[in-house]
Amino acid sequence: MKAASRNFGCRIHDKLKINNLDLVVLENEKLRISVVAGRGADVVECLYKSKDLDLVWLSRHGTNYSDPSYSYVDPLGAFVDNYPGGWQTVFPNGGPPVVHEGASFSQHAEVALLPWDFEIISDEVHEISVKFYCRTRKTPFLVSRVMTLRQNSAKLEIVETIENLSDVEIPTMWGTHFSFGTPFLNPGDAIKIAGQPKVICHPTGVGGDRRRIETLEDFSWPNHDGIDFSIIPEKNAPSDMLYLTELDVAEYEVISKHHNLSVKVNWDKDLMPYLWFWQEFGRSKGYPWFGQNYNVGLEPFSSYPTNGLVEAIENGTALVFKANEIKTHNLSYQVAEL
Repeated sequence: MKAASRNFGCRIHDKLKINNLDLVVLENEKLRISVVAGRGADVVECLYKSKDLDLVWLSRHGTNYSDPSYSYVDPLGAFVDNYPGGWQTVFPNGGPPVVHEGASFSQHAEVALLPWDFEIISDEVHEISVKFYCRTRKTPFLVSRVMTLRQNSAKLEIVETIENLSDVEIPTMWGTHFSFGTPFLNPGDAIKIAGQPKVICHPTGVGGDRRRIETLEDFSWPNHDGIDFSIIPEKNAPSDMLYLTELDVAEYEVISKHHNLSVKVNWDKDLMPYLWFWQEFGRSKGYPWFGQNYNVGLEPFSSYPTNGLVEAIENGTALVFKANEIKTHNLSYQVAEL
């Protein structure tokens, strides 16, 4: 089924390419969402039309894609050397390259490095839905993401489903790699999270010559070591990685004071009890960022830390799929003017 030809209400553009990769665009009166189906179903644009503001942060590579590499000759570079920024589904390994049960996984592999197929579920003036899906190669899973926009709504609804196609029980890590940065995010902007969830510090630095925190004991969001982590710092602040858990509500809001705009993300807390908070503000001068990033990642995740699947299994947070089990995760991404 091909998309209808329409220039009003909700519409889908499904005959596009970015370099050699399939690109699908969903849009309505409020938002335009661009998805690179040809590599990981990366979301590389979320344009809020009334302000002509793209809410997606793009890395220095941006959308200058090459074909996806699945060779893992360079298991770190396979992901980061073509990392566009934006959003990705991460499964079944979260974090750096690991070897588990004889299979080598690259950074955030494997679905972020695969081409995805797509099909149009709904194509009406009042509602559009597109299903993106892929079968993993190193592991026996079918992964899908259905993205839905409704007329005159600034809310994107997402339903992710993963099915274990085997009779074997398999441990995994599953997350959504949302990133925020310029032009949307600027110093002094805020991250709003209900209550005072527990914050677990990553045990080591993630880049640069120092980190924002000095003492590594768990703390209550948002204050620690004299720092309010809910406020976005100036450029060249040190990098860091934190994990929030014991959340009152599986929701956060990123508030752009400069643009008088906010983004609110909701998800299923039972399936994703952790929120990874990646902070990279230009202090990491070596590979792969070279001081060019100013962004955060706020990533709902099944497990922690960002050390890969083996450690998640060891600490008991790996997400286990029983034989032939299907798991479904509901998220939403909503834009609002302040």
